[in-house]
Amino acid sequence: MMKRIAVGLATIAVATSPLFAQQPGSPAPTKAAAKPERQICKRSAPSGSLVETRRECHTRAEWTRIAQEGRAVGQDVVDRAATGGK
Repeated sequence: MMKRIAVGLATIAVATSPLFAQQPGSPAPTKAAAKPERQICKRSAPSGSLVETRRECHTRAEWTRIAQEGRAVGQDVVDRAATGGK
């Protein structure tokens, strides 16, 4: 039960985190002939919605970074819950 609450809180924290805001500008490619990385698009439903879906596209490296940040936020929530919120 506590684990479900922690996962739910982590999901909310990740979804509303400013870490996922778009960063202005992007690094210039090192070679003029270099292909841009392929975008991977995923669909997700916001909490509480049975109909609405959102489509989000990122490169594999960006998805990996997003997942790592989400895990870090989730671990922080679990750690705070374990120490009584201190």
